[in-house]
Amino acid sequence: MSEYKSPYAANIGRMSNSEICSLAKNRFTDEETQIAIAKYHYSLARQHLAANPDVSPKAADILWNRKGYVLKCALLANGKKELSDEELTQFYHMTFKNRRNRKWRMQQAFLGEYRWRSSNNNSKTPGVLLEEIYADMTKDDPKYPAYLASRFVEHPNCTLDLALRISTMKVSDTQMLYERRRWLEVKHQALMKVAEITKREGATSR
Repeated sequence: MSEYKSPYAANIGRMSNSEICSLAKNRFTDEETQIAIAKYHYSLARQHLAANPDVSPKAADILWNRKGYVLKCALLANGKKELSDEELTQFYHMTFKNRRNRKWRMQQAFLGEYRWRSSNNNSKTPGVLLEEIYADMTKDDPKYPAYLASRFVEHPNCTLDLALRISTMKVSDTQMLYERRRWLEVKHQALMKVAEITKREGATSR
């Protein structure tokens, strides 16, 4: 006899992969079915569930406790796992420090899901860690694209030092015209961030 009362949860093992993925992505899937998917062996469905904006806390905990870092990155990007600044820093050091082949997942976890010029950023990465990640990234990949620098500027915890560093970046004359223009836009964006942070910090110090 199934441990689940929900007909969807009770029949996960009899469903096709596409059916399970559809349930995993659906915001209105009941918690019991989410838990069944989180425990199930189909990894793609678990990834969809971790990215579901309405994944339940119980299902999120099950996903977090599974082996590997992919689900953890999705949950962090989705804002469904709260970690202290120290825990986030430890996760970065253990999982991504000096590992170039994990760049995309690192960006997902610490910069949030990529949405062009979106303000809906669930990432809680502290400013000090953002500075470290940016320093590591520029050291490993000095030709990184402008859109990636823009994601640091747009992050809600971007620091004054980080914004200043990006605003004063040297733009190479040898870059393609489009990329050069994009970099100039990002530098201006960072300069506006400097002004915003300076004004905010000045107001709070009064």
